[in-house]
Amino acid sequence: MARTKHPAVRKTKVPPKKKIGTPRRQETDGAGTSATPRRAGRGAAAEGAPGQPKQRKPHRFRPGTVALREIRKYQKSVEFLIPFAPFVRLIKEITDFICPEITRWTPQALVAIQEAAEYHLVDLFERANRCAIHAKRVT
Repeated sequence: MARTKHPAVRKTKVPPKKKIGTPRRQETDGAGTSATPRRAGRGAAAEGAPGQPKQRKPHRFRPGTVALREIRKYQKSVEFLIPFAPFVRLIKEITDFICPEITRWTPQALVAIQEAAEYHLVDLFERANRCAIHAKRVT
């Protein structure tokens, strides 16, 4: 006998049937309060109206995924991570505190100081990360 193909059969979802009858009542004591207290914040808003679809949760990445993506992003980039204007204000404030006679800086000197400062911070964070990995720390 020859082999024949069977067409794919689609199953449609049948909505669950509603039970017809009396709704359940919570047992109450004589004062009219329920025996089991309801939690605050729960109720019709949390359960949702019967005719409306439930709201989806927002998508969340697993812990560490976004951090690794940011690491790759900043490793590819070549621009400074610290904004230039606040860094220049900080440099001028420090030099004014240490030596008030120095009031002017060349732009090349400020860029060189910023590059050295960022390199120092990145190196410091890399070492801290290596120490945390070595100590088998998670957070």
